[in-house]
Amino acid sequence: MENARYLKGVEPLAFLRSARRVGFVFSGGSARCAFQAGAVETLFELGVRPAVCVAVSAGVWGAAAVAVGAQGRLRHYWRAFVRMPRFDLRNLVRGSHTPFAFAETHRRTFERYVGSERLRAPGTLPLFVELTRLRDRRPVFFDALTFDDPVRLLIAASYLPPFYTHAPRIDGERYADGALIDNLPYEEAFAQGCDAVVLLTMKGESEGGLFKGPRDSQHVLPRPFRDRTVVLRPRHRLPIGFSEKRWPVIAGIMEVGRLRAREVLLGESHPETELRARGRAPTTLLGSLLRRRQPICAD
Repeated sequence: MENARYLKGVEPLAFLRSARRVGFVFSGGSARCAFQAGAVETLFELGVRPAVCVAVSAGVWGAAAVAVGAQGRLRHYWRAFVRMPRFDLRNLVRGSHTPFAFAETHRRTFERYVGSERLRAPGTLPLFVELTRLRDRRPVFFDALTFDDPVRLLIAASYLPPFYTHAPRIDGERYADGALIDNLPYEEAFAQGCDAVVLLTMKGESEGGLFKGPRDSQHVLPRPFRDRTVVLRPRHRLPIGFSEKRWPVIAGIMEVGRLRAREVLLGESHPETELRARGRAPTTLLGSLLRRRQPICAD
């Protein structure tokens, strides 16, 4: 098993419980990030709590909920989000110029289940969000707790055409989804003083190495990081669409995440985690397109 190989025989749960400072790293994955919600439930149930959260792309929403202590509301958060309308044709004549309503949907559900005020309140965990700076296609980290409008930062983390048409501007620079360059920003958690990291990501073990980015789709954790990292990911490619809206499907993926975390941390075995999608991942084509380094619209 992946973690047994990395941790040299040390039980993952014992390793995390003995750590001084644990970081949770949430990768991107769109609707597949429902897996993270289930895994987080198991982590907290077993007494594993983070000191720092680092997130990229769609992983930022779950990370923000954990940072403010709202992890118990993640299922309600997700259910409210998928119930909201996906399209708003009025946007075509507004400034966003897109029929998709994801920005407004994210803002409304975030304020209800997490809240900007709670994110800035004392006791909130540090939350670092990774974006891709379009000028030079470099990853940049932002401290979400310092933003007057943190939702704007989290929406910027999800900027990906055609769901959004105007790249967000922060401090005069245009930014996009951090996963375009680095989908596994575990190095930042260690840079923030963590001695153990839980990496929550969605590429199945049977698909090969970790997906760090279009140019590093078979990533292997290097030393010394791999000796201090517990990876929680599915056994196989998850059967869920990029922008899945059906709640039973979302809830099923959460359950896979919950049980998969128990398998890794407790050594249990659950047949439900053998769930797998058929065929090759559609993101294989996306990765091929991104490797051509086509420019992303920044206007």
